[in-house]
Amino acid sequence: MDIIKISNLNFYYGDKKILHDINLKIKENEWVSVIGPNGSGKSTLVRLLVGLNEYNDAIIVDNLVVSKENIQLIRAKTGVIFDNINNQFIGSTVRDDMAFTLQNLNFSSSYITDKINEISKLLEIENILDCEPHKLSGGQKQKCALASILVLEPRIIILDEALSMLDDKDKAYILKTLRKIYMEKKITIINVTNDLEETLYGDRIVVLDNGNKVMDGKTRNILLNDKELLKIGLELPFMIDLSIKLKFYNLIDDIIINMDDMIDAIWK
Repeated sequence: MDIIKISNLNFYYGDKKILHDINLKIKENEWVSVIGPNGSGKSTLVRLLVGLNEYNDAIIVDNLVVSKENIQLIRAKTGVIFDNINNQFIGSTVRDDMAFTLQNLNFSSSYITDKINEISKLLEIENILDCEPHKLSGGQKQKCALASILVLEPRIIILDEALSMLDDKDKAYILKTLRKIYMEKKITIINVTNDLEETLYGDRIVVLDNGNKVMDGKTRNILLNDKELLKIGLELPFMIDLSIKLKFYNLIDDIIINMDDMIDAIWK
């Protein structure tokens, strides 16, 4: 079932056209990476999905048209982290921020405590629960913003450059954790990013350039279009770039995404 449908979407900022006739369907329990250079329209698309720019009947989320009448219902099912992380927090501490919406939904104190403990342990932020968000590093803020979403168990998670401040080790851990949640909870994830390394965790890639959808397909298939990706200014993931070079010299037989598989292939 399609959980998001976008039909013939055009969007303007003043006289400037930002998105050009976008058609896109995202299935329930699909992980889609939306990539593209700066200015390609990625963040605008996110804002339209949650009704922040304008309401447009070209967009349907979970069988609801994005409109003034439906937007609160849509937001209740959708967890979003925007690229400007400093505007994400409401509570005076990380713990308060994670509890805020749960309290407003009238969950019991014991449930809220258990949920905060569960998610904070999962994301390894137990030691900063009582810190003020504005005093944290950028990477810590991003992990805490994600925690505040995960406690709500949304059907859809949208990440807009939401992992950009994490170091490589933390980013890999968070992506693996999200992958586990995605598989277990059958949620839908839309990860908007400039970092093609992040796309390796998803099922599908949609490429935007100058407001146009220029590619859409399975992750592996899109990443093999290396010339097209490089042409629009996107850097290939390390493993894809390495695979292409090793295959050129007949050192491996096929493109390899996983590091362990690469090691096995090289040491055969």
